Amino acid sequence: MPSWNDKETSSEEECEVVSMDMGLMEEPDTTVEPLFCGQLELAHPKCILHQLRPIKRVAFEGPVTGRRFYGCPVQENGVNCGVVEWVDGPWPTVLQRCLCKLWEMFHEQNFGRVQDKEKFEQELARLKSEHERELAKLRTENDKLCIEYTKLVDDVSKMFAWQDGRMDKKQVEEEELEKKKKELEEKAMLEVQMEKLKLAKEQRCILQSQADIIKNTRKAMKDVEVDRDVLKKEKAKLELVVAELLNEGYGSKEKLEQIKAILES
Repeated sequence: MPSWNDKETSSEEECEVVSMDMGLMEEPDTTVEPLFCGQLELAHPKCILHQLRPIKRVAFEGPVTGRRFYGCPVQENGVNCGVVEWVDGPWPTVLQRCLCKLWEMFHEQNFGRVQDKEKFEQELARLKSEHERELAKLRTENDKLCIEYTKLVDDVSKMFAWQDGRMDKKQVEEEELEKKKKELEEKAMLEVQMEKLKLAKEQRCILQSQADIIKNTRKAMKDVEVDRDVLKKEKAKLELVVAELLNEGYGSKEKLEQIKAILES
């Protein structure tokens, strides 16, 4: 894109205002440019709907990227009447195609990152759902064991009541019952520990899967960053060639062939 520091265009008084392009009345997305900002000091032109002095803006969208214009100052809670006047004329056709290609590549990469994020979130939700089902299953089995244990305790209590009055035999039976009770408790504790170990193993597997997913996602993001750096380098080359082409007045066929080769690469 051309620099706003050029002597021919840096001064407001020397800027040649280009007639309004009726096909681009809607105000495009803009970017911050310190050398071309603020409200237009002249009383003319004014925006169509509000009759207010327009604001200096620089387009940052599609083939009009980099073009300066005067836009409607109403941005929020009101109707924006779009571009008042363009300061810069339309870019050459070749440059417009280059800008469209760069924006298309940007949107494709951005869409790919969104898809990767959605896949990761879906996989994470699936793993969480499986984990919750396993926890519910273990809780059900634990409740079943508690019911059986309570039933055994009731049976032991009834046995003690039935043998009341037979102290010697009752004492022996109590010892045996206590022994059985301890065995049952140890068995129940062992089963609970086994279930906990099983659950811990499942959790480790889930965490490992999540770590692998995150690792692959980060690797993919690094690849995207590498591609983005390559794109920036290619863009810098293209801007250099375009600048040379503009300085030579669009008369060099060799420069046009260089631009075409960069776009096709």
